[in-house]
Amino acid sequence: MRNFVLFLVLLISMSSVLASSTEASKFVENRYAKVIGNPKVSINVKKEHTVEYQQKVGDQIVPAITYGYGDMKAKKMKKTRVSYIVLLDQDCKPFWSFVVPSK
Repeated sequence: MRNFVLFLVLLISMSSVLASSTEASKFVENRYAKVIGNPKVSINVKKEHTVEYQQKVGDQIVPAITYGYGDMKAKKMKKTRVSYIVLLDQDCKPFWSFVVPSK
C-alpha cells in the first residue's frame, strides 16, 4: 500500500510539470515560422494562462488573452526562452500574437 501511495504522489508531481502545446502556442509557432522564413519552429510550453479580457481593440472585440512562456527551437538556431501573447476572437480562436525573447 505504501508503494502505491508513493507511486501516486510521484505520478501527480510529474503531471504538474508536463505541459502540452495548445492552439495558441501552435498559432505562435506558425506565425513566427512565416516571419523568419523557417518552416521548423517549435515551442516547448512551460506555462500558459488564458485570462478573460472583454475589451475592444480597434474594431475587434477581444474576449480573452492567452500568455505564456517556453523554449523555442527553430531549425539551424539555438534554443531560446520566449514569452508570447495571443489575442483570441469571439470564437476563442487566435488572431494576433507577439513573441518576446525572455533572456
